[in-house]
Amino acid sequence: MATILNTRLAKLRALVVDDMQTMRQNIRTQLGQLGIEQVDQSATPNDAIKRIRNTHYDVIICDYNLNKETNGQQVLEYLRSQKLLSPTAMFFMVTAESSYDSVASTAEFQPDAYMVKPLTGGKIADRLERLLDRQQALKPITDRLQMKDLAGAITECDTVLAAEPKWIVDILKIKASSALELGNIEQARATYRQALALRNDLVWARLGLARCDQAAGQLDQAKKLVSEVLETNVQFVGAYDLLAQIAEAQGNEEEVLDAFNKSYEVIPSARRSRLMGDAAYRVGNLEQARQAFSKALSHTRGSLTAQASDALSLAQVQVDIGDAADALSVLSAAAQDHQDDPYFAARQATIAAQAFARLGDMNSAQAAFASAKQLADGIRADIHTLTLAKAAFCVGLDEEGARIVAKAIKADHENTRLVAFARRVLQDTGNEALIEKVVDESISAGALIVEQATQLMRAGQFDESLAKLEEALTATPENTGVLLAAAQLHLLWMSQKGLDRNYVERVNGYLSQLDVLMPNSERVAKMYRFLRETLVKASVEA
Repeated sequence: MATILNTRLAKLRALVVDDMQTMRQNIRTQLGQLGIEQVDQSATPNDAIKRIRNTHYDVIICDYNLNKETNGQQVLEYLRSQKLLSPTAMFFMVTAESSYDSVASTAEFQPDAYMVKPLTGGKIADRLERLLDRQQALKPITDRLQMKDLAGAITECDTVLAAEPKWIVDILKIKASSALELGNIEQARATYRQALALRNDLVWARLGLARCDQAAGQLDQAKKLVSEVLETNVQFVGAYDLLAQIAEAQGNEEEVLDAFNKSYEVIPSARRSRLMGDAAYRVGNLEQARQAFSKALSHTRGSLTAQASDALSLAQVQVDIGDAADALSVLSAAAQDHQDDPYFAARQATIAAQAFARLGDMNSAQAAFASAKQLADGIRADIHTLTLAKAAFCVGLDEEGARIVAKAIKADHENTRLVAFARRVLQDTGNEALIEKVVDESISAGALIVEQATQLMRAGQFDESLAKLEEALTATPENTGVLLAAAQLHLLWMSQKGLDRNYVERVNGYLSQLDVLMPNSERVAKMYRFLRETLVKASVEA
């Protein structure tokens, strides 16, 4: 086959991922005939991930069947979840089975295209040309999105739509999601309905309407819409994810677990095993949690997609069940893979202390606890920090355990999962009597600071209000409730007294912290909108 001259394709850099050398070489040859000369090859998922971390690829062609531990879909899930792919990278999945269509259609992270073997240069060229055409048409929109200018992206959507109606469905999807993220619920709702008027089979648009109801606080209506989607799309995992979010907002942990169980049946991935395990643990279903975390470990064994939390979660469940020796074995096996991870070392020692105490080896338990306490110093308070309190109770240091629980709650008193786990720790260690004193009083202490600051603001004592919050943040810098209040009250100060550049920097700092502590939080998104509105108002008044 003669080389196909295409200047646009010749500029691309490609990565071919396949465990068979003959297939890699064949695809490389096909790409070369298209004019794509920069082609790297990977025989394993780990090598592919390493290359993608260090090199920008325009197109990645990955075989679905790679090895026993990791398939191509899991590689794609990892790359997208870790944000290792550039916005313009094109990911092609290759399979010998047409049945992959059902996997791709239900997957949370979908490839840009998938192709059934045997591959030909013509097939590859057709897919690349179409995707490059789409990229070029939508570039004004994606440029705005990369700048996080959602309002500008919506404006560009309307402009591009007028010039490029061919991509109307793609554009409406971007416009609706951007409007929803900005809090423009009715605009988002109207856009989703516009998409459905064109094609009533667009599952993402139907779920979009449910998300609009969720954002509006209409949880029962949102749940009804999701359930209707699942009646005809029983394998769509995004619907189960949304159902789990709604159930969690309603405080129904059993429904959260049920949703994750069903999503795992559709796509049995490591990520979904973790979600299922966490949900099972929260409702006290220890055996299901054990099975789920075991599956997560098996999905990622020997892979860069492995996470320290998989072994730690499994070991903790085994301790709680009474399999302390098995827990120590899991920790020992995982230690080599995570030897440079201080987080793993701290948690390993914490769980080991509990395991040794269960086995009656109090000397080893006390030594492990001392090590855990030292290693945990400086690590932010989270759910896993409370396992240190659990370890303290196990080695007979009840006062220390109570102090750790109180400190964790005071550091993040609005974190409902943290609070629920704190109650669980006290119950599991036979300290139910401490719940009111340690947990409830700690929550009240954090809430009181926010309430006092709010009252001062309402009384016109702006500076005193902000000073109180700054003082609280000095003591508990990662308290999400105080961070949110600080952002809100600084913005209220500016809405009353005018723009203050130092305060704008403060608010941006609070929100940056909250992005890390509360990813994808609607409350944080609302605060970003408040900031934008404040800045717009200030510029108009100026």
